[in-house]
Amino acid sequence: MKLKYLGLIVFVSIFFTSCASGATIEGMTVKDYKTEKKVGDKIFIKSVTGGKKTNPLWTSKISNENFEEAFKKSVVESEVFSKITSITNDDDWVLEINLVSVDQPFFGATFTVKTAIEYKLYYQNKLMFSKNIKQSGSARTSDALIGVKRLRLANEVSAKNNIKEFLQSLNEIAP
Repeated sequence: MKLKYLGLIVFVSIFFTSCASGATIEGMTVKDYKTEKKVGDKIFIKSVTGGKKTNPLWTSKISNENFEEAFKKSVVESEVFSKITSITNDDDWVLEINLVSVDQPFFGATFTVKTAIEYKLYYQNKLMFSKNIKQSGSARTSDALIGVKRLRLANEVSAKNNIKEFLQSLNEIAP
């Protein structure tokens, strides 16, 4: 009987002390991809939409701000563009990003998150490339015992896989 109550106390303690945190910039950044062909010199990230802030009492989410920063770092790492600009000129590449959906499980031993992200790339105000990329990412109990952390890790892997596929697909338009 005491063992049952001890187990319940441990479960409740873990549940209430493990607050949800959003997907991190570091966890979503692609570091293992170098482009075959450079697309251009400068790129301006016009907007990232569709993300959500994390409520610490609920579940991990992917915020617009963290996704944008992870994306920028991934672009620099991949060398697809030489630099990210903070203002745009008529001759720059401009990218719009929309997190269309982030499908998350509610419970389980392995969490698999599926992201659908729409990318629109413009050059001199002309749409040059548009793609809706769907990717998934998983985290197991061996990655994190606590469910909220496991969900955050799955979010990060899914977002990272999505960014990587986008960077790879830019080889289709590279000169």
